[in-house]
Formats: sequence, C-alpha cells, structure tokens
Amino acid sequence: MKKHFYLLAGLVFFSTSMSAQYLREGYINSGQNVSSEKFTSLLNGWKANKKISEDDNFYISRVKPRKRFTNTATQVKKNLTKENDKRLIMWVPWDDPHKNALPDGKFDSEVFSMWNYVSHFGDWSAPLGRIPANLLDVAHKNGVAVSGVAGIPFGSLRNEYANMLNNLSQSNVKDVAAFLRYYGIDGLGYNSEFSGGSWFMSNLQEFHKNLAAEMGKQNPVYENIWYDGTDNDGNLSFDKGLGDFNDQNFGENQAAASLFFNYNWNGGSLLENSVAYAKEINRDPLYLYAGINMQGGEPRWVGNGRWTLLEKYPVSIGLWGAHTRNMFWESRNEKGSNPETMQRSYLLRTERWFTGGTRNPANCPPVGNSLNYGVDNYDFQGMSPFMTAKSTLSWDLNDEAFITYFNLGNGRFFNWNGVRCHNSEWANVGVQDYLPTWHFWFSSKLLSGEKADVPTKGLDAEFTWKDAYVGGSCLRIFGSTNSEYLHLFKTKYGLKAGDVVTIRYKAIGGKSNVKLVLTATGSETQETAYGLRTIDELPNADEWLTKTFTVTNDLAGKELALIALKFENAENLNLYLGECSIVRGKAETPSMPKIISSKLFDYNASGLDAKLIFNMNSNKAADEPVYNSDVKTSLFKVYAQQEGGEKVLMGITTSWAAMMYAIPLTIDNAKIRLGVSAVSLDMKSESEIAWTEYQDLPEYKYSEAIQLNKPVIKPNEDFEISYVDPKHAEGTWEVLDASGKSVFKATGNAVKVENGLSKEGTYDIKLTDAKGVVHEYPGYIQITSLDKGALPKIESLTANGSKTDISVEENAAVAMAYTGRQADGILSRGLKIEEAGVGFKTNAAGFTQANFATKEWTLSFWIKFNSIPNEVQILDLRAQESAWPWNNWGTFWSQYDAKNKDLCFTLRERFNHGVPEHSTHWKVNFIPQTWTHVTFVMESNGTGIREKVYVNGKLADATKWNVGSGQSGTGMNPQYFVTTNSYMEEGDHTMMMIGKGRHQLAAIDGVVDDVKFFDKKLDDKQIATLMYDNTNAIAPTLFWDFESNADGDGWIPAKSGNVKFMTIGSKPGSKEGVQILAPKAPTFDAGCFFSAGNSFKLETKPEWATNLGLITNVTGSDKMGSAAVTYPAHGDYKVTLTLENSFGKDTKTFQVIHVSTKNGIQGTTASKTKAYVVGDEIYVECVEAGNYKFSVYSVNGNQIISKALTVANGNTVKLQLCNTGIYILKVQKDGKTIRTVKLIKQ
Repeated sequence: MKKHFYLLAGLVFFSTSMSAQYLREGYINSGQNVSSEKFTSLLNGWKANKKISEDDNFYISRVKPRKRFTNTATQVKKNLTKENDKRLIMWVPWDDPHKNALPDGKFDSEVFSMWNYVSHFGDWSAPLGRIPANLLDVAHKNGVAVSGVAGIPFGSLRNEYANMLNNLSQSNVKDVAAFLRYYGIDGLGYNSEFSGGSWFMSNLQEFHKNLAAEMGKQNPVYENIWYDGTDNDGNLSFDKGLGDFNDQNFGENQAAASLFFNYNWNGGSLLENSVAYAKEINRDPLYLYAGINMQGGEPRWVGNGRWTLLEKYPVSIGLWGAHTRNMFWESRNEKGSNPETMQRSYLLRTERWFTGGTRNPANCPPVGNSLNYGVDNYDFQGMSPFMTAKSTLSWDLNDEAFITYFNLGNGRFFNWNGVRCHNSEWANVGVQDYLPTWHFWFSSKLLSGEKADVPTKGLDAEFTWKDAYVGGSCLRIFGSTNSEYLHLFKTKYGLKAGDVVTIRYKAIGGKSNVKLVLTATGSETQETAYGLRTIDELPNADEWLTKTFTVTNDLAGKELALIALKFENAENLNLYLGECSIVRGKAETPSMPKIISSKLFDYNASGLDAKLIFNMNSNKAADEPVYNSDVKTSLFKVYAQQEGGEKVLMGITTSWAAMMYAIPLTIDNAKIRLGVSAVSLDMKSESEIAWTEYQDLPEYKYSEAIQLNKPVIKPNEDFEISYVDPKHAEGTWEVLDASGKSVFKATGNAVKVENGLSKEGTYDIKLTDAKGVVHEYPGYIQITSLDKGALPKIESLTANGSKTDISVEENAAVAMAYTGRQADGILSRGLKIEEAGVGFKTNAAGFTQANFATKEWTLSFWIKFNSIPNEVQILDLRAQESAWPWNNWGTFWSQYDAKNKDLCFTLRERFNHGVPEHSTHWKVNFIPQTWTHVTFVMESNGTGIREKVYVNGKLADATKWNVGSGQSGTGMNPQYFVTTNSYMEEGDHTMMMIGKGRHQLAAIDGVVDDVKFFDKKLDDKQIATLMYDNTNAIAPTLFWDFESNADGDGWIPAKSGNVKFMTIGSKPGSKEGVQILAPKAPTFDAGCFFSAGNSFKLETKPEWATNLGLITNVTGSDKMGSAAVTYPAHGDYKVTLTLENSFGKDTKTFQVIHVSTKNGIQGTTASKTKAYVVGDEIYVECVEAGNYKFSVYSVNGNQIISKALTVANGNTVKLQLCNTGIYILKVQKDGKTIRTVKLIKQ
C-alpha cells in the first residue's frame, strides 16, 4: 500500500532558565490571631465566621486520618509487641519557619519520608490551630497525628499566655473539637516550662481529658502533648519522671496529654519508677516520651546509657531540636550545597536515623548510645530496633484503590503518566505517595529479619529525582545479587477476583530476573509470584513498562499481607519503579470543582506565579470536615493556559487550594487563565476543568544577569554574550582588554563576537543598558591557549559511513564513528572543593591564642565556581571539634550573597558574652565558570585586626560596616576587632578553610589553585602583581600548587613550607553531635589557565548510549573514535554520543537506524507506533488506521504542535519543527494515548 505523508509545522521559542520561583511574603494569608498566645481568639473568630482567612483552604486537611494495623508475621522484629512497641514523636520544626509545609516553588524543600516509624509530628514552627494542610494530609494517610506547639517561654508565665490558657480551660469542649476536626488538627502541644497558672491548671487538665475523649470518637490518632517542665500545680519540676506531682497533666485512668520528658531521664531509676506509676494510674507508659535533644546532644550523661537503657523499658521516644529548623534539615549541606545533594543528604540522615546505619531494619548495627545524625551515621542502630514499621494499607478496595507512584512530593520537573509537563521546580509534601513500609527491607529470604540473611553486598534502593511516572521522583533499585527480596508494602487488603495489580517500571541498565511476590494473611511466607522481567531483556531507559496481573483463584477471597519484589541473578541492575497499584472496578468520575478565587503574582523570565482556591460541592454542614474521599476524589490537577495556547498541567494537590510557580509563558502579552479538575479515586478519570476568566499578566520584572554561551573560549573562537532574560531591552556591550582598550562593541539583547578575540588573557565587559546605566564586569571573559585544552565538539557522527538514517538486519553490527576538534591539553592541576571545603591547620601556620588578636597575614588563591547558590561561604576559621554553636560560628566567616554581589566578612569572639560581631561588606562579583583571583589581608593597628579583600589584584569596594547592632556606617570599617578569646585555644583542631559550608551558608562547588599564605601583610602594589606571579617573586610562607599527590592519609604536601593541605572530611568526635575534621582523598581537576603547573592532563572521552542494543569495541579521543552497535530485535533506534572532559561536554544523536528481520520485515511491530527524527522532520508510522491526535511539547511543557487527523492503516505522518532541541511527542488514537516518546532534533 502506498504511504501518505502529512506535513505539520510548529515553531518553538527557547528562553534560558533562571533561579527558581518560591513562596514569597504575601502569597498566602494565614490570617489574624494565628499566634499561640491568641489561640482562644482564633477559636472565637472561627466559631462566628467558620473562617480564619480567605486562604483557609491551604490549612484545611482533606485526608481523613487513617488507622494503623498490626500483623506480627510481617514485622522485622517479632519480639516487638503492643506492650513494648515504642511510639515516637518528632517535636521539631518543619522546613524553614517562614513557609513551614506550604506549597513552594523551591525543589530543595523538606519532604520527610519515614512516616512509618513516627506516631506524632509536633510541628514546632506552627502555632496552635494553624498547620499547613500539606503536612496534615501526608501525615494522615500514614496514620500520624500532627499538632502545633505553644512555645511558652521559660520562667514566670506571661500575661498573654496566662489569659489564653485560662480561657482555653473554660472553653466549650465541643466547640474546640469542632474547630480541630474542621481543620484536621490532631492535638494541642505545649512547650510547658513555665511557673504560674495554679488557678487554671486543674481546669486545663480536665479540659484536656474531655477534649481527648471527644476527639477520639472520630479521630484514631488524636493526642495532646505536654512538655514535662510544668507540674500539676503550675510549678517548674524537671527531670523527676512521672509521679503524683504531674500525673494530672498526663491523666489518670483517662488520657489528658502525653508527657514529653526533659533530657535527664537516664539518671537513677526514673524510667523504672515512671513505668510503674503509669500502670498504677491505669495509663499506658508508651505515652511517656523520653526526650532526646538532637541539637544539644542530650541526655549528656551516658553512665547509665541512653538507648541501651531505653530499650529495657516500655517508654517511647521524643525527638527535639531545634527552635526554628530540625537538625536533619538544618545542616543538610554537610556533603555539599547543590540542591539535589542537600536533598539526598537529608534523606540519608533521616533514613539512617530511623532504619540504622545500614538503612535496612533487618541488619541494624548493635544498640549503642550515640546521638549522631549525619549522612555517614553508619554505626547508629536507628529507631527500628525499638519499634515496628506501621502501615495503614488496609481499607476496603471497593471504596478506594491503592496507588503509589513513589513520588516524594517535590521535583525539578513535573511528569504525568510518564510525560513531561513542565521543567519548573515545585514542592508539595501533601501529594507524597505511600512509600515502602520498612524503608528498605532487603533479605535473601522472604520475611526474614535475621542479619545473616542480608547479603553483604547486595541490592540497594533510593529515591531519585531523575525521572518520575507521576510527580518528580520515583524509586531506584540498583546493584547485583544472586537472590534477594525487597519487601515493599505491609497490607491488609481483602482481595477479590478481578482486582488488577499493576507494576510500572523502567529498566535503565543491567539485567535481572524480577518477580512480583504477593502473600496472604495466615500464610505470609507462601509466595505467589508473577514475572515482571527476565534476564535476557535489554534495558530501555526511554520507556515505562507496564505489567498488570488480574487476581484469580490463587488470592481471591484472601487478605493480602505483603507486596514484595524478588530479584535473581541481578548484575549491575538499575531499575526505576514508577507505580504499584491495586484497583477494583472503575471509580466514579468526580464532579467539577468550583473556583472561589485566583490571583497572579510575580512574572519574570522564569515564568509566572499564581494562586487558585476552589471548593467541592458537599451536603455536609458548614462546620463539618469534608474529605476528598467524601467527594470521590483522590487529588486535583491544576492547569494554566494562555489565550491562544495549549493548557499546561502545572501540578497536583490534595488541598482545595494550589500555588503554581514559574508557569511557562510562550505567547507575548497573552492573557492567562487558571484551571482545576478533580481526579477519581482510581486515578483513571477526571472531571471537567473549571477555569477562571482570562486575566491580564502582571508587570514583568526583568533580570539584569548576563551570561556567556561557552565556559572556555580559545583565541579567534566565536562566542556570544547576552542577558539571561530574553525579554530584556537591548544594551550596548563593549569588551575591554587588560589595558582598557575597546576590542569589540555591539548592541542587542544578545551579541555575537564573530571571530572571537585573538589574544590570550582576561577581558572586561562594559555594558550600557537601555537607561544609560553602565555595568562593569571585570575579568568576565577569559581567552586561553589551545594547548591547555578546549570544550569538546563533535564535528560529525556517522553510522556505517552515513550521516542520515540507515537500514540493517537484526544482530548486524553497525559501525558508529565520529570526528571532533582538538580538545585535549595539559595545564595546571587544581583541587576540587567538592562542596566539602579545603584548608589547613592554623597552629602549623603560626597562629596561636596569644598572637591571633594582632597577627597580620595574607592568603591568596585562584578559584573557579562551577555554580553559585544565592549565599555561600568563601573563607572561615573555626574549630569544628568545639561545642555547638561555636563550632558553627568560628572566629571569622565570610558570607557571599550572589544576588546582591555582597561579601560580608565577620569577626567575633568565641562565647556569647564576647564583644559584638565586627562586620564589613565588600562589593564583589564572582562569576561562575570563570577563574577569579582572591586575596584576603588581615592588618593590625597593634591592638586589634581588620580584613581587606582584593579581587583580581584590586582592592574591592567596602560598602558598609557594623559593630554589633548599635554601630554602623558606610565604607571601610574604621574600627579594629579586639579579642582575647578566639578559637586558637582549640589548637590542632582550628582550621583555615576555603569553601566550607555552615548553617544556612552553602559550601562551594568549584576548584581552587595556587593557594599562597604569607605570614605578613602585603600592600596594594604587591597584591597587584600577585595574580600572575608564577615565579614567586614575593616569596610565600606557604604555597600549595597541588601538583604533588596526597600521602596515604589524604594530606597534600606544600610546594613551599611544611604545612599540609586537605580536602575536608570528618569523623565522629568525642563530644556528642560533634565531628572532627579529617582529610579525605582529594579529587584533582583542571586548574587555572594562568598558573604555571602542568600536572593535569585534560582527556576527552566518548560515551555511547542506545536503548535495546549492545555497544562494543569502544575507542576514541577528542578528534575521532568508533564503536559497534547491534540490535537483536527489529525496530527503529537512535544512538547518542557524548564527548566529555573537565571543561564540559558535547552531545549528538544519530537518528535513525532501521532494523529489520532477516526475512525483510521492517522495524515496526503491530502493537506500537514508531517515531523518529530525520533532518527537520518527525516521522510517525501509524500501524493501525484510526482517528489520531499528534501533540509535540518542548521540555518546558509548552505545546508546539497539536493536530488531529484520520490516518489509514500503515501510513506515515510527517511533522516539521523549526528549532533544534528536545521534544516530547504524544500520540493519541481514538481518544487514548498510545505512545509517548522523547525525540531530539539537532
């Protein structure tokens, strides 16, 4: 049959991504009287109006608290029973205090994942009665209570709190219960360390009893929390355990509140006596929480033990620390400040805390007494030895399906059914899915909790943000093993014939036999297995594979107890798990939401921020809670659409309110509307979309940032300079050489230097904007010689000698070959900072406690930032082994604010009672991917010291200064810092560090070279020559050029002097919660172009990638290379080549290789539509006749092409694109999506 070709054209506009949008002040209105001391006023206001603010829907939980169940047969530790299975309260803040758990446009937001080991989350940064719904929703689905905390100050009770507590004690219990049920709040928490209030204490205790009883009628997780500082009579009474002095706060015969013990519970027989007394008054001692101060490392005294003592008694665990940020979250930059690195560190910190250093509850380390919570907390026993992993997966599948996509609730993109919707950052923990119950229970035997059955080197699991089926993440399973189970979910579902079980995954690499294992209650170790994957199947990183199994007689009528995966003969497996679900029948499609209000906010090059609030129709009373399940809804999809454009799915929410961040806008000045739909309980259908009216865009906010299109530029090589913001008005760009002579000048938003610059060296940019304002960027352009290497560039890529598509038979070797430009070279060797910091010990460099206060010195170095988050630390001096918080402050630190181009250098004494902090702000502009020479000088007047900062040989401008909070001015700080109490007393542990992060300051991701220390002050003239002084005309006291390798302990020798340098690692210190800095193996990289070294060999290496094919015989360099590729099955394939060295990479994809069977059948199967790119055109082969719709999207989620056609059997549709880039093609046939595929047009 003759094939017809249909030509469709599309045009795409690209803009450069900028910094993420985020939750700004004024976006969400929490309302009035939302502080804890005004809680009763808040109650009264709600009673009258049934509303606190117009943004109430951001604070109303729409997920009913689920009840947990017990099944000993699926526990890791069988010795844990209802008598000793400890509870755990996290009495800590959530995320950063200004946003708590509200939806944000910042990927690096807190998405706690260890809910199965937590009983109660007391949100320390949320007041009584006002908790973000996102936190409530994710906790409720996991059976976890959430409460706010009244942060009552220590000491005599203040009037505002006394009045509130007195009024609360006299409140109508049913009114308060109605308020708490309406918003979904599961308790009241009190940081009760006050004295006073004896006149209302007994009434308050009775109120708590009655409230707990009333709430318990409908809420299975309700629990009040009382810090055991204030006793029955309103007196301070710490560290006495439970007795007749505080039993009424706890409740006799009936719960009033659980007690959170202060941190000295490990002395004497306090726990033993408390357990006995709890039983005497007919209360469960598991509602006594032994407090753990994670910030201060308490209990400090370990004579009787901590965990080793606690494991002996049926007393639960309470975690505190600190007031504004929890300790897992606060210092998550310990391994680096890249957002994904910090998210990974946060996950590892929490995983090791709860399931031990192994992250596997089946082989936790022995119980010890450590309170460490770092990423490398390998020896910690975790919480799982003391408690079982809890599950709520037990509801009736007639009412709601079980579905998880392993979505954590944040991402750097948003996917729906495997299709990229947009590439904007987002965070909403409320849409976090059900996550693996045990997190992560691997064993070679099904349901074995024995250490001996855990392979020494087996599989591992982690969450990844590289891909997702729905949301922004999925579960990655990787490694090698002979035979191993991953226990996924503890369940209690009654199964029926016809129930459909679905597993969706991507095979990224490696191989394995994989089976789905299901077991039933009563026969938990008798597995029913279903094949998911065989060892001979080749990886395909582009396609989500779906396996469905229908429940038949083997499990019908039984109760499902376990969902697990079994891996056999796994070798270098890399598998993404995107869905696990059990669905019964077809769920009802919900009704359309009703939009209440909307608002547009910031609009810039990143996109538009917006807010949407809506309701669902319900016949419940105005003060009754309405859950999503009541309105047949699982969650809501939120959309944005420009007038004349296609709609964009911006995300999902369980709340009846949504924030949308960085909405991509592709049509200039077009109006926009927002929409929302309700998704059914089986996730299979959605309501009609409710839309706002089209609205005018707010005023556009321009970014002044500029950029180069190449990080490394060679003589006479063309390059482009531009504004990052493509909408910015044109400017006049002038390039000046080292003498100040103009060598290039042009006007535009972006300008191209056609023939490059002929001379090596650094060049300044002088930019005059449209308003006539001049902006200077010294040293922005660096031209370096070709012998020092270059960015790789693929000149040609061929298959069997052809640059265009070819046809071969199955298993025929395809000869891939490439040519490239010269990119290898030899240059100086630098030291990677690796977001860990680098430095040297100061005592070895001559610093002492006695001389620090007047010591003059100079430190200079070359530095290149790979990227710069908003605030990073450049240089600091501290003793990490001292106690918190002094080990975080140090003697001085330097905080660089990239947004405002401000470097603030601060000196301080060690203790809180020291002299005020001495700070000077310097105007500095560090440029990513550009080598910058930095010099710090410490000068003295004989009694004190102050710093000077030089950049590229010139003194930076001092803009302002302050000493404490009372003295300030402009320019250079006229005062010298005087101290008698620096960190030098810590001796050998005090270090001068470059790029080491600290609390709320990122570490540096970059490289240093030629670090020089002078035991004296250099003057302006000397520093001006220091930048290019490769002969050491000014002899340094210490000089590290990193041309020599490190010794066996990781120390790098100096070229001049005897002091060693290190990349900073750490090991546990003798003081609790404190780490000792120690060298770790350094990583070297390409150093500064302007340094004299020649130890770094820049090598360009090829990497080939293809799906469903085998790559062999790989050879290659910067200039040429080859590989052989074979495909065992017919189809259409593409091969991607990446050439990469330390300067960057270049990528090119060959499309397409048609593979046919030996009988000549072409590479199109009967079940799949094939698509590939040739030149400017996408070819879509439609196997079956039907009504088709073809949609092409950019990676930002913008629709480029949308066309509906009736296509005959076997015909090909041709789509034309006008721009290079990466696209997503979605093909729909007769209303159903049959194919989504990523395509690359070069």
